[in-house]
Amino acid sequence: MIATDGSDDRRVSLLDELVESEFVKVCRSLDVDRFQSIEGLGDAKSIPIDTKDFAAAFASLKLKSCSVYLQRTFPRILQMHYSTTGAILGFTMDDAASVIINGVEARAPSVLLVKGTATCEIVEQQANLVALVNFASIDDRDWPGDADSAQLIATQPDKCETLRATVRDALTLASHSPNTFAQPNVIEHVEESLLQAVDLAMAAASPTPEAKRLSLSHYLALVRKLDEFVADSIGKTLYSADVARQLGVSVRTLHNAVVAIRGMSMHRYMRLRRLWNVRQQLVHGTPPQSIKAVALTNGFWHMGEFTALYRELFGETPQQTLSAARKQTDDPS
Repeated sequence: MIATDGSDDRRVSLLDELVESEFVKVCRSLDVDRFQSIEGLGDAKSIPIDTKDFAAAFASLKLKSCSVYLQRTFPRILQMHYSTTGAILGFTMDDAASVIINGVEARAPSVLLVKGTATCEIVEQQANLVALVNFASIDDRDWPGDADSAQLIATQPDKCETLRATVRDALTLASHSPNTFAQPNVIEHVEESLLQAVDLAMAAASPTPEAKRLSLSHYLALVRKLDEFVADSIGKTLYSADVARQLGVSVRTLHNAVVAIRGMSMHRYMRLRRLWNVRQQLVHGTPPQSIKAVALTNGFWHMGEFTALYRELFGETPQQTLSAARKQTDDPS
């Protein structure tokens, strides 16, 4: 993400300057095809919106009964099935970040609180730096929210900044001063600091006004049905009127649902999914059919337009993708 307020340099260096230690793991993805999701938070499915200047990465720190993650994301649509025995807290690490969760824009000082299992439809139009903390247990802490739910919580700016600072300090200490971090009770103290920071944030918390004002449950359910329908119809030509009819709604309602939840028109969203399907077919193994056949199977009949769209999204032609995949298959070293 290119920030206009000068915060980008500090934000990027926070992750880039972390080094692996006995306590900190750092994972940097070389490209979108080898992007590695964070394990331990649940099942994630991403569709990239833009792959230019791809630089996704994350660092992880395991404490006594919670894990801390710092992630640099990329422009994408993300369906995240969170799963935790306690709670997952997510928040952006700077005010320039922007994330849409279940159709609601989540800007600081809002935080995401997930209890148990819950699915979130997330859109990131830009790369963001986000922190996630997975607490194995939150017994008797009286944080808001019901079991098996995800909720955006509005806290106060200073409380949000305290959360950010605690995560920054913990990761920096564990990365650059592992000997200090290994001293007796340091891990317990760091974890207690995190819990106290969340307690303070939750004490003044309330559901965001947007979440109260907007009832998006119908749109959420509709988009998830759309995704299931598309997944079951690979290789078939899909027309918006037919899809809407199958889902029992009007084309306009379906379009409005996709705009609200995915942040883009239904046409663009469907095209993005089809482009991603093509790339996955080209990257994962050598297809027996030609690129043209793969494109046609995924609904692209204008080869010139298809190639231009593919190059714009992935920064290379379909032939370059296929050639690289074949080379890697022939020479796995």
